[in-house]
Amino acid sequence: MKLNKPILSDDYRHSASRGVDYIENPSLWLIRNYFGVESKQNYSMAMGTVAEFAAYNGLGFIKRNNYSDSNTRNEYVQDIANTQFEVMCKDLLKADQGVIPKQMDKVGPIANNFVDILHNLDKELISYNEKKIVEYPNLKHKITYVPDFEYDDLIVDTKATQQFPTDPFKTKMAHVRQVSLYGLLSGKNVALLYATDKKCAIFGIPDDIVKREGEFMIEVFNTIEKNNELFKDARTFMKHHILNTEGYKWDEDTKTIADRYWSKA
Repeated sequence: MKLNKPILSDDYRHSASRGVDYIENPSLWLIRNYFGVESKQNYSMAMGTVAEFAAYNGLGFIKRNNYSDSNTRNEYVQDIANTQFEVMCKDLLKADQGVIPKQMDKVGPIANNFVDILHNLDKELISYNEKKIVEYPNLKHKITYVPDFEYDDLIVDTKATQQFPTDPFKTKMAHVRQVSLYGLLSGKNVALLYATDKKCAIFGIPDDIVKREGEFMIEVFNTIEKNNELFKDARTFMKHHILNTEGYKWDEDTKTIADRYWSKA
């Protein structure tokens, strides 16, 4: 791919994940958003996506059956989780020659924990995983965000995890900034719902944090746009940013591709 183009395409959309990537590692941001290289699917990534999907189906099961039999609901959610996990991880499971990953054992219980909390909110779900594209003052590029579970006055973002966070405001600021942006853009209350296979809890984000961290994300988007003007093309950007391939978001193939591109800059 040529290195003489601006780092932002005309149809670039800001998002929480892109903003967090830029904060944490501009090298990763460029690899993903200019070169279009994404890390490969892994079991932990699949676990989160599948647990959320199975939980959504579990809520539908409750609505259809009036929550008359929780054991039947649990089995229903477990079956959906197992089936969807096998579909998403077909190639990984084949490569592992039938060895069952620990995430597959956990995904059903995590999904059922999500269902318990979401059902007890006693709110009418108005959208699930619905992409929203909005304009924001003084930003050239629009912002995309995709709330997991949206209600009239609340957005809940689910996080499947193997290690439960006791205080996400100290250890999971990327998550806090993500939902704070959702709150700033939607005007709704926001919360993070964490679950392991053993434990779950929902953390509401206070209004002052939503304002502070949501506006911080807007400033990050402004910085990205300013750097698009400052660095005339990808090659110039790369010359001013040392390649950093540390962290769990990099896999070996992505590192190799990044090394190759940076060597050409």
